[in-house]
Amino acid sequence: MDQSIDYWRQVIELSPWIVATPFLVGFGIIILNSLVGSSTKLVKTLSMVASVGGVLYGFIHSLLLFQALVKFPELAPWVKNIPYFTSASFTFTVGCLIDNLAVFMMIVVTSVSLLVQIYTHGYMREDPGYSRFYCYLSLFTGSMLGLVVSTNLFQSFIFWELVGVCSYFLIGFWWNKPSAAEACMKAFVINRVGDFGFLVGVLWFFAVTYSVWSGHPVLQFFDKDGYDIAGAIHKAYLAKNLDVQTLWWISMVMFMGPMAKSAQFMLHTWLPDAMEGPTPISALIHAATMVAAGIYLVARAYPIWQSADGTPGGMGLAFVAIIGAATAFMAATIAMSQYDIKRVLAWSTVSQLGYMFVGLGAGAYTGGLFHLFNHAFFKAMLFLCSGAVIHGLAGEQDIRKMGGLKKSMPITAACFLIGTISISGCPGFSGFFSKDEIIGAATAMDPMLGGVMILTAGLTAFYMFRVYFMTFEGAYRGDAHPHESPLVMTAPLMVLAVPSILSGYLGFNFASLSAINFSGEHGKAFSNWFGSFVYFKHPVFEGMNGIVMLSSIGFAAAGFLVAYLMYVAHSLKWNQAIAESKNPLVQGIYQFSFNKWYFDNLYMGLLQKGILPLFQTVWKAIDMLIVDYIVNGSAIVARGMGEGLRYAQNGRGQYYALVIFGWVAGLTVLVFFLR
Repeated sequence: MDQSIDYWRQVIELSPWIVATPFLVGFGIIILNSLVGSSTKLVKTLSMVASVGGVLYGFIHSLLLFQALVKFPELAPWVKNIPYFTSASFTFTVGCLIDNLAVFMMIVVTSVSLLVQIYTHGYMREDPGYSRFYCYLSLFTGSMLGLVVSTNLFQSFIFWELVGVCSYFLIGFWWNKPSAAEACMKAFVINRVGDFGFLVGVLWFFAVTYSVWSGHPVLQFFDKDGYDIAGAIHKAYLAKNLDVQTLWWISMVMFMGPMAKSAQFMLHTWLPDAMEGPTPISALIHAATMVAAGIYLVARAYPIWQSADGTPGGMGLAFVAIIGAATAFMAATIAMSQYDIKRVLAWSTVSQLGYMFVGLGAGAYTGGLFHLFNHAFFKAMLFLCSGAVIHGLAGEQDIRKMGGLKKSMPITAACFLIGTISISGCPGFSGFFSKDEIIGAATAMDPMLGGVMILTAGLTAFYMFRVYFMTFEGAYRGDAHPHESPLVMTAPLMVLAVPSILSGYLGFNFASLSAINFSGEHGKAFSNWFGSFVYFKHPVFEGMNGIVMLSSIGFAAAGFLVAYLMYVAHSLKWNQAIAESKNPLVQGIYQFSFNKWYFDNLYMGLLQKGILPLFQTVWKAIDMLIVDYIVNGSAIVARGMGEGLRYAQNGRGQYYALVIFGWVAGLTVLVFFLR
């Protein structure tokens, strides 16, 4: 037994290599390309094998870590810190934190990334930047894994920024395409706005808790002696250095980072435009990496969003839930009118991320993370299916020019249908279990909040089946020659279809069915495997609310029925009637949805008519009136002095001696009288 636990302890101690390997692979590809070039077949093959091999190693090692923590729970948390900056009063560190939450996230990131990278070989095979794309994928995966294992907020911010930089490279991969160049710049700028808030929040939190770290590494997520985020909040509150309102403001400012990274309301506009990048990166960004970073950060630093006095809930969590609900509803209404297949899925991602934040904000900690887990698989599959459709239609992305593809793309159609059913919350599929848990917690927190989430569930079913019906049912409306994608692209779809159906059962206990009540209250809560593993110290389980569950299923069924009548049975002519309506109210609502609530117009208007003119005014005032005057004035003074003194340089030694004597005499007299 001792040998066994020593072996698993060694497996944990080698876990930093999961992060290091993708970085080494990425840098190796960069060096190989610089020495040999990226166009040769050998370089392309080596790039693909190295990148896929690196993430495969990470996936296998993550599974071993999972097995280690299941067999020996006492091994977690494992923390290894290396000093980064040390002073007499505090120490910043970087390191590796391995616990159940980190291992769960590592499995999600490496599994989805592995399948995406295999799929990439078929999708990007003829692209001249094939090798470069694999380099970016490796660096992106390594950055996300580094964020997952970070031991403190300082290190998290470093990898947070690396994820943003890598996403900039990947979204703008086809840089010669103007829309892609604009999209990557938009993503970069909006994320910098959020990251500024994140950094200010971290520094503010550090300032109010500075005195309680007592020389220990600061901003830690876990410390056995209590010198971590939760302990610092408690100590600072007792010392009256921190109160409830201050922590609330800190949490809201810091939440700007997750709002931008996870595309939440007000900072969401970059994510749909990120579809300008190749489809594999769309799947990776939208499923398991960049957008999941915000969810993971809130879950990891959860005490910051709770109440400083230790009471349940808190205004910080309420703010998270409100932003999440607003995002979920807004994105669902926008997705209903879009025609680009990838953009519909992008808005769907924004909406589902809102669900996850509602779960965390409403206290369903494991529910929010469980939805992240399930969503990673079916959303990655949906994006890869859309890529297979685009590949089979020679680049076409408009669903109005599709239809009837089920005959020519049966595997893609079947997988897309599984993903659609799952995300719509159909009982028995993975999305149902996590989404119902979130809706139940939201209803318990506030019935109005729960009502918004139930309504959004109906809208989700409508726009997802709308995409499926317009793409795969009926007659083909385009002019390409549809065909199924090669096995290297369809195999990842079939693999992802399995967890898209079954992963939900990891968070479900069948005993809950016997405790369902229809009185409007939650039934008895039973433990489940997912909740017990991820939040192993203080497991939180949600009982089932029969009325909420039936309401959610009913709205989802209504969404499916309306989509079927409009796009398959054609017994409802609302689609064309709404789009071409002459009624100002109807047309206004449609355009409001189609133009994405006019957020892009609003921001561009503020930028062009407000921010840029103000910047130019300030620039003229500071640069031209102050800086230029100082510089030019210094030059004029120097020139004038030179003009005056040049007459004293006549080359006569007697004259120079007289000048020196005069200055010495004058200074002597001056000093005499001053004394």
